[in-house]
Amino acid sequence: MRQNNEKAPLEHLIYVPPVSPRTVYHDTPLSFTKRAVPFAKSRQIPQKILKMNSLYDYTLPPLTGRAKNFYVQGQNMANYQDDYDYQGSFHRYFPVYHDMTTAQLRGYFTWRTKIRAGKYQKTSASFVYVYLYELINQVGVTSPLDGYHKLITFKDKYMDFMDARMVKNIDQWLRDYVIYYQLGSEYIKKHFADQIADNIAYGTLVDVTDIPAGDVLAALDSLSSYQLDHCPLKKQDPSLLAAIVKSVWQRLCALPDEDICKDLLGWQGESVQRPFANAVFYNQQINQPFTCKVDDYCTYTYHQGKWTYQYYLPAKRQAQKIGSLLHEIDRLIRQKLRVGRPLKPRPLRAKLLAEIKPAILAAQRQVEAARRPKVKIDLAHLGQIRADASITQENLLTDEERKAEKEEAGQTKQPATNSQSPMPSPLNDLGLSADEQYLLTKLLAGEEWSDYFKQRHLMVSVVVDRINDKLFDEIGDTVIEFDAQDRPQIIEDYCEDIKELIS
Repeated sequence: MRQNNEKAPLEHLIYVPPVSPRTVYHDTPLSFTKRAVPFAKSRQIPQKILKMNSLYDYTLPPLTGRAKNFYVQGQNMANYQDDYDYQGSFHRYFPVYHDMTTAQLRGYFTWRTKIRAGKYQKTSASFVYVYLYELINQVGVTSPLDGYHKLITFKDKYMDFMDARMVKNIDQWLRDYVIYYQLGSEYIKKHFADQIADNIAYGTLVDVTDIPAGDVLAALDSLSSYQLDHCPLKKQDPSLLAAIVKSVWQRLCALPDEDICKDLLGWQGESVQRPFANAVFYNQQINQPFTCKVDDYCTYTYHQGKWTYQYYLPAKRQAQKIGSLLHEIDRLIRQKLRVGRPLKPRPLRAKLLAEIKPAILAAQRQVEAARRPKVKIDLAHLGQIRADASITQENLLTDEERKAEKEEAGQTKQPATNSQSPMPSPLNDLGLSADEQYLLTKLLAGEEWSDYFKQRHLMVSVVVDRINDKLFDEIGDTVIEFDAQDRPQIIEDYCEDIKELIS
């Protein structure tokens, strides 16, 4: 007997009616009539999209087939328009139509319809890339030039929604576009402007013999991370600065066992590079070889299915290397010419650094020589000129000056042993003249020299230049400079060296 708190298990009884032998079963046909399907309208696929999907050729190899299928499907949908409220997103690397669901396809074509109507709305980046792939494949354009203008317009109107990577890709595809579709030199110059400028600089610097100094400076400046605009000499004497830079570059190019152009600039290179390499692109120019010349240093060639790109390849860390060179030129200009504030040195190979100081001095001499006034004397009239000058000088003398001149003439007639300032003999080894030797001796002794020059009507600046030129091979630097009062003085560092030379 069960306890009171225990429940009896439930029993389920099934009633089976008796089978009548008279009961007969017959086949009943099933009804296949169409029934209303909830949301059927939203799931309807436009016939154009169905046809596009049917065009996909699965027999093509994956790499080339993906691009060709995109091209074929795109041409089929070139004029398709849609108006579909799509709220989702689409993300895929190298996206094509085949990657999208029906809803995504309708969402894309609705967005494209608005773009073509001039309504630029932000959407998934993958939708944008599909549209760009269409343009470079000539989908929905009437000509290559029409496609180019559509790319330019889209970049301009959609710029606020693009990231840096997309902008970079479009710029690269525009360069590829003008080459592949051969739009002409006008478009090449526009989209290869930076590269052409670098190539011009490269061509200028390879051989600067007949190149103006200003062009050499501009070429190096354009490739450098350091600009000479802040060099004090840029404002004070820009032509001298340009001459110094050219002189330095020439000396570096002449160095034995050095290829300064290859080290600092770069060299001509060649590579295999097909247009639109980072895009879904179907190449239709299978048997149409051509060559497109950007400039003298850059050429694209297509032959037998192979793209060849010949170009000027910049040296590694080109801007930094040239920047260090220009910085050291600026630093040593400030040091040698005593202009501006001193600069801290930057790393530069000693072999290159050693060429800068001599180049500065050589450029100085060259510029000074060019600036000296050119006096042309007609020797046929030299006698008359001297006679006229003597008369003019005599008329200008006062009585006191005539008296002093007579006294001086009397002193010069005395024996040379009584002269207080004997005329020094030339130093044949150094090639110094008597006047040059006299000035050098007086400056070393700290004695007055001006009366000697006044009596002989000599220009001290000319004599100083001659001394500096003749001693440069021995000293390797300028030995005499002018102080704030415009009086010559020997640079203290070279006094002992000069004394040894003339002793």
